Amino acid sequence: MNTTAKYRFLLHYTLSFIGGFMGLYAIISRSELFGNAQTANLLYLVHDLVGHDLSDMALRGTALLVYMAAVILTVWIPAHFSADLRYISICIDILAVAVLGFLPAGLNPVVALYPVFFAMPFQWCTFKAPGGYNSSTIFSTNNLRQFTSALTEYLMNRDPSKRRKARFYAATLLSFHVGAALALILSSTYGIPCIWFCLIPAFAALYLVSADRRTATVSEQSKSAASVTQQISYSGKHA
Repeated sequence: MNTTAKYRFLLHYTLSFIGGFMGLYAIISRSELFGNAQTANLLYLVHDLVGHDLSDMALRGTALLVYMAAVILTVWIPAHFSADLRYISICIDILAVAVLGFLPAGLNPVVALYPVFFAMPFQWCTFKAPGGYNSSTIFSTNNLRQFTSALTEYLMNRDPSKRRKARFYAATLLSFHVGAALALILSSTYGIPCIWFCLIPAFAALYLVSADRRTATVSEQSKSAASVTQQISYSGKHA
């Protein structure tokens, strides 16, 4: 594995840790709501619509719009600016984490998770899994499916590529659930402010993005130099 790939895999696992921490933190601190995804929120919207609970429907509808706004921005920003979206995403994570720790326990749980509803889909849409894998850093269902199918195929056929795939998804699942476990442990001691622990992996993710950019730049410069050298050599032979 080259250096660039190493940084990208480490970044993926770091973001998975953040996703797991944020996911369980939302569940244990905000009335068992999972803020990383919208499936439950959409179902509750239908429940509120049928049950005519308009006030709750308005709060959940706003949560849906917040989630969609994050997705929209991940498409709009690269079309209008040249900034690295990865930096923006991690800075949004940092801001969300900082805000979450100050929100009072008595605040409506849906409203209290608006920062999560924005930060997690932004992260999901920004970061693509390394190695050509299809893997989310903010929830686990597809990762579990991919791990199970890859492991089964490896046990059936002993294909080394399936073993590498199973290892990747196993490491992703492990990172996500270690983050979740730590959220539970810290929450029992520190309560709502325990979310600030996520600042540590978030700043680590910033470092990994910077390291990846530096390595990619050096790699491109080396390729350019090698290409120039090859052209000079070719010209000399045919002079």
